[in-house]
Amino acid sequence: FSGQFMDIEPFLSKDGLTLYFASNRPVEGRKAEKPNYDIWKVNRASLISAWSSPVNLGKPVNTEADEFYPSIAASGNLYFTAQREGTKGKEDIFISHFKGGNYEAPESLPEAINSSGYEFNAFVDFNESYILFTGYGREDGLGGGDLYISRKNEKGEWQPARHIEAPVNSNSLDYCPYTFDGVLYFT
Repeated sequence: FSGQFMDIEPFLSKDGLTLYFASNRPVEGRKAEKPNYDIWKVNRASLISAWSSPVNLGKPVNTEADEFYPSIAASGNLYFTAQREGTKGKEDIFISHFKGGNYEAPESLPEAINSSGYEFNAFVDFNESYILFTGYGREDGLGGGDLYISRKNEKGEWQPARHIEAPVNSNSLDYCPYTFDGVLYFT
């Protein structure tokens, strides 16, 4: 399914049967002066089956702006990065709750996570108890982009994001956190 367009930032569901990704592929029925990035998905029946044709998640998740870096919780809730009007910063992390088989209007995560700068490349654990993400240009950063973690308290509220110290963060770009098994992978 990939190769003709810029298909980037994949997220594989825990069962391995659904792959979410951002792509600048055209959306049928939508005319755009320049292609923008939307969130798409492909499915397969088993781990050895071929992938389906890509499906655009549509509105309210996707807009005429860019949506990137999907991460899916066990609940089906979708976390992603977007550049939209009315956000706290340049790029913010959003959540779109999955209820009744549909995605609800995305909401920007609170100031415990999003700032006036850039927050992107989020990974949320399946139980939504913590989120890892890249923050760019923060005062406590060591380099161009550093990894941060925020956990939920007993009330389910996101707590202020904590900078992850060296040797994880460095004076270089630290991006794309990902873990399923307690081992942190990043670039």
